Amino acid sequence: MFVSRWFRLVLHDVLAPSCLHHFLLEFVGTALFLLASLSAVLIRPNLRSAVSLTNQSCPSLGESELVPACPLHVVLVFGLSVAMAALCVGGAPHLNPAVSIAMALTLRLRLWRAALYMIGQLLGGVASAGLLMGLTRDMTPALNQVSSGVQLHQAVTVETLVTLQLVLVVLRTTDVSLPAAAPPLLVGLAVSLGHLVAVGATGCGMNPARSFGPAVVTLDFRNHWVFWAGPALGACLAALLNDLLLRPRWRCPKDWWVELKQLYELTDKQQEGALSQLP
Repeated sequence: MFVSRWFRLVLHDVLAPSCLHHFLLEFVGTALFLLASLSAVLIRPNLRSAVSLTNQSCPSLGESELVPACPLHVVLVFGLSVAMAALCVGGAPHLNPAVSIAMALTLRLRLWRAALYMIGQLLGGVASAGLLMGLTRDMTPALNQVSSGVQLHQAVTVETLVTLQLVLVVLRTTDVSLPAAAPPLLVGLAVSLGHLVAVGATGCGMNPARSFGPAVVTLDFRNHWVFWAGPALGACLAALLNDLLLRPRWRCPKDWWVELKQLYELTDKQQEGALSQLP
């Protein structure tokens, strides 16, 4: 009896209009973000033509000296596109399963709602990758892959660190009052920073939805676990670091327990009031 009643209340929470609305925001926002950002990876200028033209005027320079190792336009597009998507859809979307994990761990979001948001993000990633696959016929350049010479434990560490800084920025912008346009732009800068650091080692996943979409449409899941383990670990570390050290939210374990019970209160009498206070 208790289990069936609890399941009914959880289902009622998941099917609430506010929850379904945020699910759609996550789907649409992630699809917009990845359509723009992955296009920068797939539709690139012909660098070899530029190199050929430059070599004609400067024959003393080698090709390796002319082509930058880091695709700066990709770095900029990823940062700008996530800011664009967040501004377009509104509602403070996560657009990243790692962010949803951190929100659930820090008691800012119920666990089952976080799971639903993550499903929306993954579906958005698959939808954007599928559309681009139909347009370009080749999603291989958009796959996140561990670079040659990089060990798997090193790749996981890199993904953990870049996700850590991103989630810390997201949590900080959530906790303070800022102009409406500021949080998306700050998060976009964190995304660009992550790509500057990690693009040479892993292609910079930092977002499992970004890695999942191209992997699904190409059916290429080589070392795909790296792009889940790293961001998930980074999200957990950021949640603990933010709420326990940088900006402590609880004076003692009792305060944490009280907030936990309030968040997961599922009685018929108090459910409606509790739901209205949640994202």
